[in-house]
Amino acid sequence: MNAPPVTCPNCGYGFERLRKSTRMFDCPSCGTTLFREADAVAPVGAHGEMHETPMLFGIGDTVLVGRNKFDVLGHLRFDYGRGTWDEFWCENRSGRGAWISVDEGDVVLQEPMPEGAVRKGLMGQLRLGAGIRIDDEVYEITELDRAGCIAFRGELPEKISLGEAHGFVNATGADGTLISGEFWAGGEAWFAGEWLDPFELRVERLHG
Repeated sequence: MNAPPVTCPNCGYGFERLRKSTRMFDCPSCGTTLFREADAVAPVGAHGEMHETPMLFGIGDTVLVGRNKFDVLGHLRFDYGRGTWDEFWCENRSGRGAWISVDEGDVVLQEPMPEGAVRKGLMGQLRLGAGIRIDDEVYEITELDRAGCIAFRGELPEKISLGEAHGFVNATGADGTLISGEFWAGGEAWFAGEWLDPFELRVERLHG
């Protein structure tokens, strides 16, 4: 599950336990943001300023969802103008990746949808309050906006550009299932999620 050891090209800090899925990560020694591609590691800037706020969990903790235990590896914070929300990149013990989003007390576990599950090029056709049909199910669009990542910590499975705005949509099915889409120049990604009750969330802390 862990990748071969790598070192920070800026300060020489050694990473001995990076996950194989990790592509972007910050150096805890010098604060440089690093990106790994194949066997090469290169600095790509800073990781932004993330103001400390009370959180349900953090990097290094384990979140228990049903029979799955998700290790929290990375933390992103997004700004959408009216406020911010946090997303945590997690992996379970078999290496399956998922995102856990936390927005004003709402918590949702989201996993990437298969390529082709949603027809491409929908962004320009979406309208708030309208329905979108996916796999013969209709989801009501409850949020349609733009946001940008303002800070990150830990390990991530993809390259993130700080401050670069992208479009996003959230849509809810009749059974409460959440479908989310993200859109940027030249690409898009879709995720299917389930709501988690924050009062029933079980967390194993890194430090007690």
